[in-house]
Amino acid sequence: MFNLFILIITLLMNVNLSSKEPIVTAQKLLDHKRAYGHLGDFKAPETVLVCYQASTMQYLLNKYPNCSPSNAVSHFYLIHDGQVGILGDWGVGAPGLAIKMEELIALGAKRFIAVGTAGSLMDSHSVADFVVCPKALAEDGVAHLYLTNNKQMVASDPKLVHDWNSFIQDHSLPKFDSATAWSFSALFRETLEDVYRVREEGCTVVEMEAATLYAIGKEKGVETLSLFVISDSITEKDWFPRIKEPKVRDNLHLLADWALEFCLTEVPARS
Repeated sequence: MFNLFILIITLLMNVNLSSKEPIVTAQKLLDHKRAYGHLGDFKAPETVLVCYQASTMQYLLNKYPNCSPSNAVSHFYLIHDGQVGILGDWGVGAPGLAIKMEELIALGAKRFIAVGTAGSLMDSHSVADFVVCPKALAEDGVAHLYLTNNKQMVASDPKLVHDWNSFIQDHSLPKFDSATAWSFSALFRETLEDVYRVREEGCTVVEMEAATLYAIGKEKGVETLSLFVISDSITEKDWFPRIKEPKVRDNLHLLADWALEFCLTEVPARS
């Protein structure tokens, strides 16, 4: 009997070890929360505005004091009678974003528009410029886990890019540069050699999350788009930070306002 028990355990272990399915899933995490009464009947809105900078999130919360915090997902607020969700100020980088996105997708979210800052590579863009990001090079430590065939370049939803470009024209907004992002998580490990290499790939900005946003969107079948304000620059000479300049802050707030209005134009979801 003991030998049979060992055989069964061994077979089960082999099945688990050979499986390529994730052990922990967003659905399992939500089921756990639901079992302890932390979810109730909460359903996420279809469109989510992601704010990477804590200051942007605080700006929106101050502007819309009637936002309702979600008891189901931390750092998530409902605005305009729950038509849109705002996610932000949960930390920095792709790992936290991936967890939040997967939870919200499992709860019904279908669209993510993200706003934040990015650095210009080799003076490709000027400080405080507005940027729309159709593609990102995945070197962030998370995105590649969602991609197949070692594909490193991952794209936004093309229809969402088209819709955004139409939106800025219809509303007479300032010009947005189109930029491929280098998504790289190790801020203190960016080298000039890296910059030369990714410039050859077509990257003109650097940031941390766009590739993961797009890779998860691609795997889960949801729409994604990244919008940036240029806050610093890397050249052959040095790094030039400008993130605390009023023009950068003001443009980031403008971008958040426009992106929120754009989110509302995407409600309800397209058929």
